[in-house]
Amino acid sequence: MKLLANLYVAELHPRKQSLTFTRAASVVAAAVVLAVLLTVASRWYAGQQQVETQRTNHELSQVQQRLTAKQNQLRAAMNNPQVEQKITEVEAQLAQRQRLLQQMASVTASSQTSFAQLLTDIAKADVESIWLHRVIAANNQLTLQGKTNDASALPQWLASFSNYPTLQERQFGVFELRDNSTEAALDFTVGSLAHSSLLSGTARSGSAR
Repeated sequence: MKLLANLYVAELHPRKQSLTFTRAASVVAAAVVLAVLLTVASRWYAGQQQVETQRTNHELSQVQQRLTAKQNQLRAAMNNPQVEQKITEVEAQLAQRQRLLQQMASVTASSQTSFAQLLTDIAKADVESIWLHRVIAANNQLTLQGKTNDASALPQWLASFSNYPTLQERQFGVFELRDNSTEAALDFTVGSLAHSSLLSGTARSGSAR
């Protein structure tokens, strides 16, 4: 004898639920609300972007206006005869100062070179019995002061100046020998009358002692 048990009871059967009007209305309402929110958000964002764009355009317009005003002022200043004359005067002064600086630099460099060559030639004309302790070179004139233990060596020393470019053709209006009682050597001065105020003693033209 067979017994059958139906375990697939009615409670386990799938139930078909029909879409009611209330549920459909709820779904439609939610979709509509979502669409409205998206539309409002999009319009708000677009409005913010438009405001920002208008603000940027306004700032750019103000900057352009200021730039145009500055350009107009510059054009007016450039067309002003007084301003042009002032600019011309300033440029002329600058050019004059530049020429003066160039001349001073040239003269200074030339003087330094000449004085260095002068000292070189004096060193080449060195005599053992004569030693210098002062050299004055000013206004294209030369004055030498020093000591010697042989007075006769001075003329020969001066004659040797013709062998050196910076010493030759020098005119010496002062020739002085001074006997220093405290030393065996004689003090001498050979140079220019133009340097009289620079000499330690009173120079006498063409005198010897």
